[in-house]
Amino acid sequence: MIPHFLVIGAQKSGTTWMDRNLRTHPDICLPPEKETHYFDLPKNIPFVFFVFASERGDRYWVISRLKRAYRRAKANPAAMGWYLRYYFLPRTDNWYSSLFTPDAGQVVGDITPHYAVMDEKKIAHVHALSPDMKIIYLMRNPIERMWSQAAMHFSERSGYRGIHTIDEQTLIKFLCKPKQLAHARYFKNLQRWEKYYASEQIFTGFFEDIADAPEQLLKSIFQFLGINASADYISSLSTEKIFARDYPPIPPPIAHLLAELLIDDIEALHQRFNNVYTAQWLASAMSYRAIGSAVS
Repeated sequence: MIPHFLVIGAQKSGTTWMDRNLRTHPDICLPPEKETHYFDLPKNIPFVFFVFASERGDRYWVISRLKRAYRRAKANPAAMGWYLRYYFLPRTDNWYSSLFTPDAGQVVGDITPHYAVMDEKKIAHVHALSPDMKIIYLMRNPIERMWSQAAMHFSERSGYRGIHTIDEQTLIKFLCKPKQLAHARYFKNLQRWEKYYASEQIFTGFFEDIADAPEQLLKSIFQFLGINASADYISSLSTEKIFARDYPPIPPPIAHLLAELLIDDIEALHQRFNNVYTAQWLASAMSYRAIGSAVS
């Protein structure tokens, strides 16, 4: 079974909140693990082999997932077969299809934020498997998103002592990596996906709506997926914060640098959506540019 829909991101923009809420709807089937990472990682290689990734952060991420999978499988022996198949078998199209076991009438989804930044070849693979796929993309103030990503990367749960212990040059090196910046370039990411999927197949939502209008956001997503969108299917989880963490505000020099790097994409995004959120993002970026210049 190839999924009916993908949630492609963005990272740190509410996809875990969405995962928890979509799981409560009886007409939706999601795999036991959020983020299958099928389309973005190399094919055929069993997931467990990624413990040998070249970057420390990637290795730590894979190991932490394996530990979490072990705990979950131990708590639910009926799911053991799924976890063994997911982590130890070669990752092929047939393998991917085997990850989803919906009941009759359910729509199937895969929530993997890394899909947003895939190149066109990989998006073409998705389209070849399912040209009728529906795509969901949540977006957040790009500069705030990047700082939140850095806070998570340098947190204790990732083997560090917190972002407040990291020097400015290390932070800049991390944030300026092409793959980190790519996750914040929503306009360019949408352009790539729209070469393969029509506008009516792509739902764009905003992180701020999770706080301001979570029930309406979920209702809109349910309607987009073609399933029952009545209030009876809106979970009480919709108003709960997921993975909220405290971390220091972004330093002005770093905010200035990110604003310079992302301003063109933010302006293009605002021209496209022209709503209160993109207006706030653009105003924030322009403010960071001005303050950063004054500081320097």
